[in-house]
Amino acid sequence: MPNPLDRPLARSLILTAALLAAPWRPAAAAAPGRSAAFDANCSMCHQLAAAGVPGQFPRLAGRAGRIAATAAGRRYLEHVVLYGMMGTITVDGTQIVGGVMPSFASLSDQDLADALDYLISLDKSGKLHWKGAVIEPAQIARVRAGKAWSPMQVHQLRATALPKAKP
Repeated sequence: MPNPLDRPLARSLILTAALLAAPWRPAAAAAPGRSAAFDANCSMCHQLAAAGVPGQFPRLAGRAGRIAATAAGRRYLEHVVLYGMMGTITVDGTQIVGGVMPSFASLSDQDLADALDYLISLDKSGKLHWKGAVIEPAQIARVRAGKAWSPMQVHQLRATALPKAKP
């Protein structure tokens, strides 16, 4: 009896199913090790090296470091990754209308801190200038242990937390 796997269509279907079942990983990482949490969880929308997609997903490279320069900015970033955000924002002069950032509260405090530290260390072109730990996992844990915020509340926090210059 002929082996059904000898047929090209059957082999193609099995290969396709195997590829679809495999976890998605970006083809290249901007900084292996340092960017692992970002690459695995955030780069699908914000792209590798946090370049963003104008009008859809904001560029984070060069912006997160400026935001994190103040305590209010760091607090905002911690809330965004834990609780998500919803609402219209303007980035690089382009409005993102009805934007939705999901909560990543299912990730560990360490992964969230790592992703934020990676973002804080990127310049506008996406080149890494490692600054070390700026956001500590213990701080993520403190925010997580507090009262939960809605994505709309995080959007309101954004207005008071961002530097006055266009981020």
